[in-house]
Amino acid sequence: MLSVGQFFSRHTASFFISLTTVSIAAIAANPGFFLGGLLFAGSYATSTALLKHRQKRKVMQIAGITKEEYKHIETQLSTANKQIQTLSQNYLRVRSVAAFKQLLEMTRISKNIVKIVKTDPRKFYNVEPFFYAHLPSAVELTEKYSMLSKQPVKDKDIQLTLSKTRETLTDLNDTIQIDLKDALANDIDHLQMEIEFANRSNLRRREQLDWRGDDK
Repeated sequence: MLSVGQFFSRHTASFFISLTTVSIAAIAANPGFFLGGLLFAGSYATSTALLKHRQKRKVMQIAGITKEEYKHIETQLSTANKQIQTLSQNYLRVRSVAAFKQLLEMTRISKNIVKIVKTDPRKFYNVEPFFYAHLPSAVELTEKYSMLSKQPVKDKDIQLTLSKTRETLTDLNDTIQIDLKDALANDIDHLQMEIEFANRSNLRRREQLDWRGDDK
């Protein structure tokens, strides 16, 4: 759940820490190229691990979650990313334009949900059904749909199954859209409160100006 920015800042800091360590060692003991390289690699790996641990702790403190919760959410995000990758591969295999657009939209929304939870791990609990049921079901259905749609012979049973699968995917797409709204629910509520507060402040300011008889 660490960001790309945290990744680069961690490795940049590790590089300078390692470089400083080797420079001090070279001045103090002149370890030579081989030992200096080992010292650089060791200090780089150690500092990177410590900085990563510190970054994770900061994320947990801000989110108000435990270490076990962090690991669980991290695992769910990793699994979801793999499932979304499979979903992306499936929509490239379907032969129906309508199904392609549907799966493309489902993939886009799923990526947004994962991105939101990665940014704020607390929101995982707002969209648990997405990770446990909705996304896995979407992947399973699209794989079966892709397999059936590529069959050279399509009798009535296969056509009926394809039709029902498309209908189910449509319902599932609607459900995942609701998951996205659930992930954004707190942000929407907060924004509405901010708008209401700003409107009240502006109204109060206008009333004060009217009472004073000011033009501005």
